[in-house]
Amino acid sequence: MASPSFRPADELKPDDVCAFLFAGTGSAAVPDLPALARSGPAAARAVADVLDAVQEGLPRTGWPSLRTILLDDPAAYRAAARAPGVAQLCGYAASVAVDRALRTAGVTPRIAVGQSFGEIAATVSAGAFTIADGARMAVALVDVLARRGAGGGMALLETGEDGARDRIAAAGAPGVVVACLNAPGVTVVSGPDADLDKVLDAARDGGVRAVRLAVPYLSHHPAMAGADDEWYATIRAFPQRPLEIAVHSPVRGRAYRDDDDLHRALADCIVKPVRLPDTLRQVDAAGATVFTEAGPGDALCQCARLTLPGARVLVPLRDRPRRSAGGATGKAASSATTDPSARREQPR
Repeated sequence: MASPSFRPADELKPDDVCAFLFAGTGSAAVPDLPALARSGPAAARAVADVLDAVQEGLPRTGWPSLRTILLDDPAAYRAAARAPGVAQLCGYAASVAVDRALRTAGVTPRIAVGQSFGEIAATVSAGAFTIADGARMAVALVDVLARRGAGGGMALLETGEDGARDRIAAAGAPGVVVACLNAPGVTVVSGPDADLDKVLDAARDGGVRAVRLAVPYLSHHPAMAGADDEWYATIRAFPQRPLEIAVHSPVRGRAYRDDDDLHRALADCIVKPVRLPDTLRQVDAAGATVFTEAGPGDALCQCARLTLPGARVLVPLRDRPRRSAGGATGKAASSATTDPSARREQPR
């Protein structure tokens, strides 16, 4: 958790190359932006400016004030986040706020990596889109996923990709596919509700820890073909600007170029799988020396550590403990645990 004494630049060496990691949607983490704002006047201004810019991109009605629920009265966040899309937009706002606050503290990214929904924040960090337009894209994406992906969901299996496919075959559930590989031995699958339940049972019967994720729709699934085109048609009107830093995509499997249609690349995330470990290895080979969590928690930094043993990480904003629906206190989740002993989950 950020504090007035937190000085992230002090943890870096003069020649460090920072890669900012932007987590995806579905995380139940509570973004502790008040703690970030208390870390200094420049950070406080950065957080407030980001929240205002995100608010500008939200519809005028039907949405709460992000300044209120994330900064002025964070106790109101949980109730507000029950409304569709609010948690996702708050996650986007928190990611961009951490990005901007880190920059004011002297921590500047040379590389950005977005995980699925997080690719919106990553491209905003790189200057390809404005903060407000990123928010408009996120609102439209939540709407498309909720409508076109209804009747399906996602689940985490603590096994590698081959192990996940074995469990799918054992369940006789060909409608379930590998959606995300978040770390070695951590796989997320996506499919229709009934088939997903069969895979969960088959995984547990085979001694594989498995859990249904709080993602109430299909994503990274071939059945979403058409949803990607719908979202693309909506977002292509938002101007694309030259990239100011490198953005590596776990869906495209490479760094974006200025001649890429980034609107189309973002839309691909709805249908195509995420392969985060390959991208983290590419970023490491490209010279990154520190992996930095641009958002609440440390989920993607855990992925970096599992993928690249010994990787140096910087975690500026740890998420606050929350009360889960089952009554247990813990960190929040969406797509993949990185440390089975800690039983944490990660966003997608």
